[in-house]
Amino acid sequence: MTPPNPSTIGAQPPALDATPASTVVDRDARPNYHHLRALDGLRACAVLFVLVAHYGFSTIVPGGFGVTLFFFISGFLITRLLLAEIQGAGSISIGKFYIRRVLRLYPALVVAVALSYGTYAYFQGFVIWKDVAAILLYVSNYYHGIIGFGSAYDPGFQHVIHVGVLWSLAVEEQYYLVFPVLFAFLAPRGPLFLRTLVGIAVACLVLRIVLALHGYGERNYGSTETRIDSILYGAILTTLLAGRNSRAWLEFFTRPLLVGVSLLVLLSTFAYRDTFFRDTFRFTVQGLALMPLVASALFSPSYAWLRRFLEWKPMLLLGAWSYSLYLFHQIALTYAELATGEGYMNGFRSLSVQWYLIAVGGTFALACASYYLVERPFLSLRHRFGSKTS
Repeated sequence: MTPPNPSTIGAQPPALDATPASTVVDRDARPNYHHLRALDGLRACAVLFVLVAHYGFSTIVPGGFGVTLFFFISGFLITRLLLAEIQGAGSISIGKFYIRRVLRLYPALVVAVALSYGTYAYFQGFVIWKDVAAILLYVSNYYHGIIGFGSAYDPGFQHVIHVGVLWSLAVEEQYYLVFPVLFAFLAPRGPLFLRTLVGIAVACLVLRIVLALHGYGERNYGSTETRIDSILYGAILTTLLAGRNSRAWLEFFTRPLLVGVSLLVLLSTFAYRDTFFRDTFRFTVQGLALMPLVASALFSPSYAWLRRFLEWKPMLLLGAWSYSLYLFHQIALTYAELATGEGYMNGFRSLSVQWYLIAVGGTFALACASYYLVERPFLSLRHRFGSKTS
């Protein structure tokens, strides 16, 4: 099960004469603008991990893995699109990239923040504006750890946390503040780009280990410098599938034995609860395990049944709504808590039917309103700046 040599990226692929041509589908594996519908289904899986965990099942469902999967998907897709752009145009427009990111993320985020802090203002009569600024400037992960969200943790309102999930947006956007510049400089240099991505991912693991050994392991979960490898593993997968060795790498990643081992390894990361492992190696192991699993789900005929599930209309809808579902679900949880006095951290056994009607119904009502009334109207404007979103 020896993989192709990374140093041969861009060279002619090794001979695969003994392998039937039908074992892999590489038409869409190389970077292009084709819409991978199954990727929307994977987004649906990611957001379901988060939602179900926050609906009282956090002791059963690993909600944090949903964020890791979101990171991986983001790294895979954005790098794929940038590679397609540089292959088609010879370069990328960094300015247009940033504009597309703002138009994609900011409208719904502003509405969510306004609704969150509008609730604070209604019940408390005040808003701490530096809290709002930290969110809108995408530094909430560090702000939360260093200063803390005063509105969310005020003694009179401490049971309500509207902004708990927004740390991940900060990690992602801090990554994308730097990545396009790195990409523009290194991507034309072929193997150096891949080696740089791998090197940064290894550095993230080393830093997590050092911090954990010195008693700071708890900061690894939400800090950008210790979590961006979850994005990088998706970027590495796309990069490996980008060169003339694409078919060889795809053949390697979709081998049944590797896929089976990767699935077992991934499941083991949910069961193994050692604190040091969870603060350090967990994200590396999950990122490596996701590479064969995602490649197979997207491109291998052997897993067409899985692709049909991921492309099932309800999954595609959940994938399309995933960003809004992620943004607004904790606001709905807040309304359920205020109405019933029941907190989701107490577990599903203590939550009433009324709580679930408000929490689940409110989540989807707010998310659909955001998607159709806020996000979609900006789609045509994003197209003007190079977006290929259908």
